[in-house]
Amino acid sequence: MCELFAMNSAGVAKVTADLDAFAREGGERNLNRDGWGIVFAEQRDAHVFREAAPAANSALAKMVFEREFASSDLIAHVRRASQGNPLLANTHPFTRVRGGMALHFAHNGDLDGIAHLAEAESLLEERIGDTDSELAFLILLRRLDGSGQDDTMRFDLFAGFCADMRELGTANFLFYDGRSLFIHADRRRSETPEGTISEPREPGLVMRHFGDCDDIGHWHGKGPRIRNMPPRTRLFASVPLDDDEWEPLPRGTAMMLRDGAVLGRTIA
Repeated sequence: MCELFAMNSAGVAKVTADLDAFAREGGERNLNRDGWGIVFAEQRDAHVFREAAPAANSALAKMVFEREFASSDLIAHVRRASQGNPLLANTHPFTRVRGGMALHFAHNGDLDGIAHLAEAESLLEERIGDTDSELAFLILLRRLDGSGQDDTMRFDLFAGFCADMRELGTANFLFYDGRSLFIHADRRRSETPEGTISEPREPGLVMRHFGDCDDIGHWHGKGPRIRNMPPRTRLFASVPLDDDEWEPLPRGTAMMLRDGAVLGRTIA
């Protein structure tokens, strides 16, 4: 029952956030959070901050958002551990370097049995932690090997990977490959008012698009806040973060975005 947030834009923006409020908005009102992480992409590299502890009382989280890093692509994750202990090694987003670029991946859901897949066996020793999510990331990277900068091939490989992961369980993904942001929406569990956990249900992600206007100004969501919103900004989150209209993404929606433009979109 992790919470996801992502941004893709035609320009750079300064993002701040109250990650504890963000997690509460997603339904984690009574359950402990087991870590948080955020990636501010900067071309081939990124500012990456992760901590295997709640953000509510984190001096690191406070420093990160007081600093206001500027970025056109952002991935954030608030974790509730379902597979793997609350350790830094199991804290999203996960990062690897391929082709001189830093790649980042975050997941909400459970992928039961992923370690038993034939293609996973040779990747188990490459994991730093012991989560299904990190193993899924390594499988995706293996499949992308050899695709180079071919956008069509990379998107097709990503969509195929997502379809395979949906067969194992809930598979909401955020993936940044140094150039493009990839999104996959599935279903998600949430905390009920009674404190129990619901069955997986749609939508797993929602999207808000701010259009081509050059004077959007500031945006204040329930958790994240963005100063001087650039045009063609798209936000993705586990649940709507303000009272305006968010588009629920049907299960099986895969997207590829760069500079505020959608380069690929499909619904399985």
